[in-house]
Amino acid sequence: MNRTSLTIHGLLELWAMETPDKIALQDSDGSLTYAQWHRASEHLACRLQTAGVEKGTLVGVQVDRTCGLPVAFTAISKVGARFLGLNPSWLSEDREMVFTRWNKRFILCWEGMEIEGWKAASTLLPFGRSDLFSPALSPRGVTRVDTFDEFYMNVTSGSTGLPKVAVTSHRELLINTASVCEDLGLTVDDVLMSLFGVIGHPHEIFMRSLYLGATAVLEPSVYPRQHIQMIREHKVTFLMGLPPQLDALSRLSSREDADVSSLRIIETGGMRITDRFLSAFEERTGKKVTPVWGSTETSGVVLIGDPGVTGFSSVAFGYSVQLRNDLGVVDGNGRGELWIAGEGIVNRYLGERSDSSEILVDGWYRTGDIFNRRNHRLYFTGRRGGLIKASGLKVYPSEVELAILKHPSVRDVCVVGKDFPGRGEAPVAYIVLPGDIELTKHELRSFLSGILEDFKMPRKYFFSNSLPRTTSGKLDRARIARQDIAPDYRAELLRLDVDLVKLLNTRADLMEKIDAGYNPNWVEEQINNAMGHNPGPLSDSSVREVIRSLMNNLGRG
Repeated sequence: MNRTSLTIHGLLELWAMETPDKIALQDSDGSLTYAQWHRASEHLACRLQTAGVEKGTLVGVQVDRTCGLPVAFTAISKVGARFLGLNPSWLSEDREMVFTRWNKRFILCWEGMEIEGWKAASTLLPFGRSDLFSPALSPRGVTRVDTFDEFYMNVTSGSTGLPKVAVTSHRELLINTASVCEDLGLTVDDVLMSLFGVIGHPHEIFMRSLYLGATAVLEPSVYPRQHIQMIREHKVTFLMGLPPQLDALSRLSSREDADVSSLRIIETGGMRITDRFLSAFEERTGKKVTPVWGSTETSGVVLIGDPGVTGFSSVAFGYSVQLRNDLGVVDGNGRGELWIAGEGIVNRYLGERSDSSEILVDGWYRTGDIFNRRNHRLYFTGRRGGLIKASGLKVYPSEVELAILKHPSVRDVCVVGKDFPGRGEAPVAYIVLPGDIELTKHELRSFLSGILEDFKMPRKYFFSNSLPRTTSGKLDRARIARQDIAPDYRAELLRLDVDLVKLLNTRADLMEKIDAGYNPNWVEEQINNAMGHNPGPLSDSSVREVIRSLMNNLGRG
């Protein structure tokens, strides 16, 4: 049977019939066979239907890395609803953009988890371990669900730094999973464990084992000592994690109670992978790590490397890749932006700012990642626009810069990515203050805590007289931290005035071209961002009115 033609719950039904007594899910509190997983999924699906969940309904899920996660996944699939993993650290505006803006929504929340900030605007459905072993309830009627139906709502920053929802179908998930399982050589006899968090790409924790009919080990703890114990007790053969997670685990591998001998494949991705990390892991454990690269928009891993070697030597079956630069497609050795095509590529986003015309182009996904091809291997070199990958999550420098500029003492800022040994890439901020102003790193971090999520917070802050710029006036990020430039206030003021007029006129032209008209809400956003930089005698409200008048007139001119 071609398993990629099934739905997610259809795949579970297949294994519940063919291997009902095989252990499917194992966490620190117990296990579920495929038959038990199927019964628990049916029970939860019935509860969802009773609460009013229908085909197409958005169901936000907040659950630990336990057996409850895959059960919720397959239950939502069964009723034809849409699965969206909730992040408790999302700010209120992010929640609005990806979840609370939808009229009909439900929250499926695992026992004991905090859901403040969500429950007031949604129907709450608590569930727990007792639901996994309750007598099976049969869903009412049969919901017709097709493999091409939209199911998995995966939150990403896309190309804007603002959260949006990538719409993924059953088939796209299964196409990617099938390709990666084949290329990595995974089998039904493997015991798979992922250290990835439930926020970001939760399907990676159990999707491959479900596709294979294998066993998934789930562990909610973030401590490597507990991970080592689970690997030893359940003889895990496949392990997936971020480099810092695997590095921490390898440091404990020499303990007397540690045993990683069962591992045959170890996969890492989500951030920059260095020779230093690969060699250190192999030296400590005797095992080689296989580097991979994937994306939300590709439904998972696309590029696969060789064990113990940086770079990527193969492309997952069913995908095609190209490197492109300003001159076109790069043939042979060379550098360019990675473009990907294949059946596993998502085809649209949901929500505000959901335009995908610059990202999904004629069947190709424009990744924004820059690679260098040497001798048939691809090496990641950087990101278009300076995109930073912190703990496997996208951080856009402009988003962090805008947040820092909201502080009334900050005059200029540049945010870049920097590698920290053992921690991976993280944002670093270079900040310009007026000459007589003092601002501590602690004060700035406290200010940003109400604006930015933790993973977007700069790891370090540096204060400078001014920031280097190119001849055209743009920030010269390559020279940041290498040269302290004397400030030229008159030149900078003139440049800003010119940039403002150019921006407003260009924006008005673009709005007209897409037949969207002039958008006054955008003006309000800019006014709000400008507030706090008013040291003069006029009140903020007076400055607001002046700016609004100027921007409206310029924008319509």
